[in-house]
Formats: sequence, C-alpha cells, structure tokens
Amino acid sequence: MFFKRFIGCPTVMKETSSSACLCQFVSCRSSSRRLLQWILDTRPSELPKDPETKLWYERGYCTRFDLLFPFLTTSLMLLDVAFDLKVAITHYCRGDIAWASLTIAFALVSLVSINIVSANWFLEDQRSFKMEIMSKNGLAIKRWFYVCHVFLCGGLLRCCQIFRTVRLIRRKKTQSPGDKERFRLYIAQLQDSSALGVLEAFMEEAPQVSLQLYIMLRRRSFDPASYEDLTVALSIPKSLVLFSFNLLIYARYIRLADRESHQLKWLCLGTLFFFLWRLFMLASRILALALFASCSRRYVFVVVGIHLLVSYVLLWRQECEYFESQPIKQKFFRCAIAYVHVFCFFPLEGKDTRRFGYPYYVLVLIENIVMVTWWTFVTTEYSLQFKIAMVLAECLTFFTGIVSLTLFYRCFHPSAASAREELDAGPRFSTLKIMYKRAQWERREHKKEISTVTAMNNQTFDHEGKDVLSADTIL
Repeated sequence: MFFKRFIGCPTVMKETSSSACLCQFVSCRSSSRRLLQWILDTRPSELPKDPETKLWYERGYCTRFDLLFPFLTTSLMLLDVAFDLKVAITHYCRGDIAWASLTIAFALVSLVSINIVSANWFLEDQRSFKMEIMSKNGLAIKRWFYVCHVFLCGGLLRCCQIFRTVRLIRRKKTQSPGDKERFRLYIAQLQDSSALGVLEAFMEEAPQVSLQLYIMLRRRSFDPASYEDLTVALSIPKSLVLFSFNLLIYARYIRLADRESHQLKWLCLGTLFFFLWRLFMLASRILALALFASCSRRYVFVVVGIHLLVSYVLLWRQECEYFESQPIKQKFFRCAIAYVHVFCFFPLEGKDTRRFGYPYYVLVLIENIVMVTWWTFVTTEYSLQFKIAMVLAECLTFFTGIVSLTLFYRCFHPSAASAREELDAGPRFSTLKIMYKRAQWERREHKKEISTVTAMNNQTFDHEGKDVLSADTIL
C-alpha cells in the first residue's frame, strides 16, 4: 500500500491534470471562437439581393471591430504627436535648440497641411453627391467642423465621423432603402482618412526618421541606459512603423471603391509582405541618406536634387488623372509626387507600374551604394566595426525590401491570388472564361514569356457555335 501510494497516485494525478488541461484548452478555444464571431459580427446580417448593393455590402460591411478602429487610429495619432513633443523636449533639455525646433516644425507643418487639405475636402463634399446622403442620414457637415480644423483637430473629427457612420450602418439589422449609399459613403470616408494618413507619412514620419537618425550619427554616442538617448532612438522605429502602416491602410482602402480591384485583406501574407516592403525600403533609403549627410551635409542636397529631376522625368511619362483641366495644379502635383519618390516608390499611374518601378529601384540602388561607399571611405570618426555594421544594415534592409516586394507582386498580390483561384476552379468556368482570366492575369501582373503569349493569341475558340473569338479580341 505504501508503494502504491507513492507510485500509483502520481500517475492518477498526471492523467487527471492532463484531462483537465485538455478540457481547459477546448473551453478556451470555443470561447475564443465565440469572441471572434462576436467581434466580426456584421450588420445588416442578411445578404442583399440586389447585385449592386451586394457588391458594396461585401466591401463596406461593418463589424464591431470597425467600431473600434477609429479609436485605435485616434490613439495612434495622439501618441505620435505626444512622442514627437517628448523628443523635442529631450533635445531642448540637452541644449540642442535647433534640433528641438526642427522636430516641432516637422510635426506642426504636417498637422497644418493635413487640416488644410481636410477642410478643403469637406468643402468639396458639400458640393458633391455626398451632401445629400450625409444630410439624409444625419451626418451633415456643420460650420463648427471648420472651427475644429483651426485648432488642428481635423483628423480626430474624421475619425468621429467614421465611427458615426459605422454606428448608422450597424443599426440596420435588416435590409433597408439606402444601404448602398451608406456603404459607399463609409468607403469614401475611409479613403479620405487614409489619404490624409499618406500625407502625414511623407510630411512628418519620413522626415522625422531622417532627422533623428542624423542627430544620433552626429552625436557619435549612444547610451542604452540613458533615458534621453533611448527616447530619441525609439522615435525612429515608431515613425518607420507608422509610415508603413499608413501606406498599408491607403493601399487597402483605395481598392474598396474600385469595383474591378481585388481586396487586400487584413490577415494575409499579402498584407504582411506589403508592410515589410514599405518598412525596409524606407529604412534602407533613410539610412543611406543619413550616413551620407553625417559626413557631407551639403552634397546630400545635390543627390536629392538629382533624384528629384530624374523622378520628375519618369513621372512626366505617366498619365495623371488628377486636375486634368488645370495644368498648373497638375504640374505642382507631379512635383509633390517627385518629392515622395525621394523616400519610396509611389506610382502616379495606377497601371503597368513595373515599367516605372524598375528604373526607380535601379536608381535608388546606385544612389545608396554611392552614398554608403562615400561615407565608408571618407569619414574617419567611426570605428571599423561600426562601419561594417552600417554597411551590413544597409544591404540587409534593401535586400529584405526587394524580396518582400517581389513576393508581394509575384505570389501574394490580391489580383494574382484571385486569378489563380478562378483558374483552379475547374468546371465552374467555361474554357473561354478561363482563357480570358489567364491572359488578363498574365498581362497585368505576371507577364509570361513571349512565346507563351503568342501561342495563346493564335488559339481560337468557338463560343456557343456562333462566333469564333481570338485571344486578341478578348483582351
């Protein structure tokens, strides 16, 4: 009995604890599933019968997470401003008044620009089709909206408007007249907010990363135990992440309003690689510019000027759908996009982007190599180990960005994934439609070899015994 008590009981206890852990795991899994279903609950719950309304319902449906998302965006905006203010105070306490002034200036110029553009868009909304929809649903633009922009609160106001629209949609438990208008209004609000986020990314986040990294290189010292040094250092990844996140949101929401575009989902590999592409390409570009500026402050403006000219030449060949009847505004807009190309590739023409992306990335690679090589051999104020670390960091960030870009467009682009699904669907699609989808996918996203395309163009199909259509006719 004594032996059984000390040998048998642990076995029984082990089996009991295992079964208890299994029950807890199953219970936790079912609870998590119910919580996820509750968060992703959509309103109205019934799928619309009208094909047009169904299309916008699938793109603009509102879950409980969409109720929370405006608050998350608002929190990020406030934390970003507070962190920049803290960094400026840190520079001021150190006696670096110039660096503190520049940090505040970048944040302030960005806020002012965003609120000016936001107020202008509200004025345009009052003269567009949105005005009737918003007035009908109790979302009319008030005069005090513009007062909020005077106090630089336009971004917060737009988040509140999005929250009110989501609540309005979720109140409709069943189908009702005007659903399509509300879905399209919600998508338009998301697009406006994400476009302002892109403006913030290029006017505040990217310059802040360049400035703070340049300051750290100029100081030539970093103490991880120092609260001031740690604050400045943390501002760099913060701005990089917000920059990439704003571009990701814009890329997702800009596809919602285009009925021919496939959607970029939140939780997918395409979203991950898009984020990594923007993050590491910007990090590589900023690192090269900051290293070069730390040893050749004046010549960095020469490099940036040459890059602006080449970017403007590339943009001149692209079609611009903005300000078609206003050539002066269109030229200024091209200049603004040329400035954007100092940091990352942002196509002006939304089709055949590889034709302009290849020369851009070749130019950036040459510039980065020249700047980092110049810094490596000219500067004598850093140790050999630090130089090797910076060169490796430059190579790794650029290589990771290019690999993420390639994987996104070659494997995980939304249109490519959708085309592959339809091609693998089998008998659900006719031979003619399979050929059309395949040719469209290859031409837009993944151009195959010329011989393959020629073979496809020479094929003909008899459609229902009436017409003989070639691939050229289909495309």
